[in-house]
Amino acid sequence: MQPLSAIVITFNASAYISQCLQSLIPVASEILVVDSYSTDNTPQLAQAFPVRFIQHTWEGYGQQKNWAMQLATHDHVLFIDADEVLSPELQQSILQVRQQGFTGGYRLQRLNQYFNKWIRHGLEYPDHKIRLFNRLQARWSEDPVHETVVFSIPIEIQLLDGFLFHYTYRDIHTLWLKMDRYAHLGAEKLYQQGKKASTKTLLLHPIATFGKAYLLKAGWKEGTAGLMLAVLNATSVFLKYAKLWLKQQGLN
Repeated sequence: MQPLSAIVITFNASAYISQCLQSLIPVASEILVVDSYSTDNTPQLAQAFPVRFIQHTWEGYGQQKNWAMQLATHDHVLFIDADEVLSPELQQSILQVRQQGFTGGYRLQRLNQYFNKWIRHGLEYPDHKIRLFNRLQARWSEDPVHETVVFSIPIEIQLLDGFLFHYTYRDIHTLWLKMDRYAHLGAEKLYQQGKKASTKTLLLHPIATFGKAYLLKAGWKEGTAGLMLAVLNATSVFLKYAKLWLKQQGLN
């Protein structure tokens, strides 16, 4: 069976870190936790498990993951977030490819929970993420937000069976703080790319996002939760372009 290093980046992740690490124990040869000096009890909870625990100042999403990847003992690495948990079926899928031998990279099928409801429609589904690959063949992009895996050579990507359970924020306040932070980072990325915001973009992009989330992707099937998510998706897009417009005016 080929060895595998699992890597978890943490900061104030006490809510689900124990479930996250527990789900990794059956599938990983090594679990590496890189913490950005959490101020809650994340370090104590993480170190109750058989992990390598290292603290490192936050550098950015992609930068932090690339730094952690260099510390892995094994070349094949599995990244999951501290609020994600491997389902039993996904555990078996990972063990199977370890047994058969890794070939290329692997996508995990993430299932997101919002407001205590698993979401299977809207922009949140399907949600496939490349998380298992050979670190000698790839690196994380250093985008301000929504970092991706960039391969140095052509790679076959396979989808593993089973879900990666993602326990998102359960309250509007915490979700709003995340939206605001991501909107700021997204606006910064657009600004660096030379993109412009206008009355047209401020109006049409959020409307298009709502239509896609609620109608085209059948978010309405999720009831009130689906409506809330579609509105929040649209609001997030509006915030991003509003922040970009303010930056253009020298106000942000």
